[in-house]
Amino acid sequence: MAISQGQIDLIQRAHALGCLDPAIAVHAGVSLSTVKRYRSKLGLKTNCPTALRGEEGEQLTFNEARRRGLDAYWRAIHNEKHDLFINGRRVDAKASMRLADGSWRFRLPAERSSFYGEYFYAKDYAADCEVIALVALYPEGRAPDFYLLESRNLPADVRIRLGGPSDALRNDWSLLEFPGPGLQA
Repeated sequence: MAISQGQIDLIQRAHALGCLDPAIAVHAGVSLSTVKRYRSKLGLKTNCPTALRGEEGEQLTFNEARRRGLDAYWRAIHNEKHDLFINGRRVDAKASMRLADGSWRFRLPAERSSFYGEYFYAKDYAADCEVIALVALYPEGRAPDFYLLESRNLPADVRIRLGGPSDALRNDWSLLEFPGPGLQA
C-alpha cells in the first residue's frame, strides 16, 4: 500500500529528530513495517543505538581484517545469518560498549528477538558461522579490542574483563589467518 507524500515527509522529519521506528510509525500514522520499508527506500539508517553499535562492530571487524591483509567481504544479502566472510570463514560480529565496571557483556542467546521485539527466531551460531568476533568498544573512543572465538559451544552470555582469562584471546586473529574450507561470498 502506498503512503502519501505528507506521510513520507513526516517519516523523514521524525527520523531527522532521532526518533526510533515505533515512534516514527505513530507520528506518521503508518505501520512499523512501512516505516522500515520507506526508511530503506530513502536511504535512512535506523536510529536504534543497539543496531548502530552492531553495524559499527561489523565495520570495525571488516576494517581490521583488511588492515591485517585478510580477505574480507560483506555478506551477500542483508538478512544473512552471518555478517562477513573473512579468509573463507563466515563471521558474525558482536559489539559491546565497556560497562561501568570495566567489563564487556555479549549476549549470544539461542533465541533472538527482532528489532523492537515484534517476533522471536532461533539463532544457531554453530550452524550460521564458524567464528564470532566480539568487538570490545571503549567509551573514550580508543581503538577497540577484538576477541575471536569458534562458534561451537559458546555460552549465551559472555563477559570479558581486562586482566581476566580472555586476555589470551585479545586481538589474536590466528583463528582467521589461514584460508578456510573454501566458502564463497
